[in-house]
Amino acid sequence: MVAAMLVWVASQSALVIGLLCFAWSYLMCAAIYGAVRFAARRGHEAAFKAASPVTLTPLAVIFGLLVGFLAADVWPNFERARNTVGQEALGLRQALLFADALPSEERRLVRDGVQEHITHAVSVEWPAMKAGDHGPRSAGNGLGKVLTALLADDHAGGNRRAAEEHTVRALERALDAQRQRLFISQTSVSGIKWFVFMVLAGLIELTIAMIHVENRSTKVITMLIFATAVAVSTLLIMAYDRPFGGGVSVTPAALTDVLPL
Repeated sequence: MVAAMLVWVASQSALVIGLLCFAWSYLMCAAIYGAVRFAARRGHEAAFKAASPVTLTPLAVIFGLLVGFLAADVWPNFERARNTVGQEALGLRQALLFADALPSEERRLVRDGVQEHITHAVSVEWPAMKAGDHGPRSAGNGLGKVLTALLADDHAGGNRRAAEEHTVRALERALDAQRQRLFISQTSVSGIKWFVFMVLAGLIELTIAMIHVENRSTKVITMLIFATAVAVSTLLIMAYDRPFGGGVSVTPAALTDVLPL
């Protein structure tokens, strides 16, 4: 349930993700503010006053480190996703280039295989990756048939054989990049990490509310400032969490540029 909700949020546009992040952060801020105010009216104000501002220091340090670690996981993963799509497109381009040196029948076979691979990637794999479906793990049937045909040709010699070998290596690089792309599409920030993130954010807001229990204006302003920081941090991580279907995502444009659909 929680995992499905996280996938749904991460698959929205950056604007929707931002609105949800700010709504969640401010809602949590309002709930904590109301809870502390209610408890203070019930006679717990003296206990809240005893809270030391020093308590915020370790909580803030831990929260800052967590945000840094999450960003260090998500942002490089996005760059790897973009690079793998570029490598896949490069392998397909090179295969078509080397195939120009082959006889017309084999050249058409390579072109049809590349076209089938791109069509499958755009129409099947990308929607599945965007939805968080771990199902699309095919090795590329279009390219697989081409590789089988080229490797089975043991009568070629000279320049034709060299062109076939270069084409095979280019197709293998494209398939390897595709496998990496599918693997990267399955990586995301786990639910337990988001749980720890929310707990730490809530503890810091609770501590702020306790420290400033006597001064309502200061409490509101400070809590809103921190809630805004939490919302922005959540947006920056969540928008890049799913590199092929999130708020900021890698499109199959590099593949469709090789052979337009």
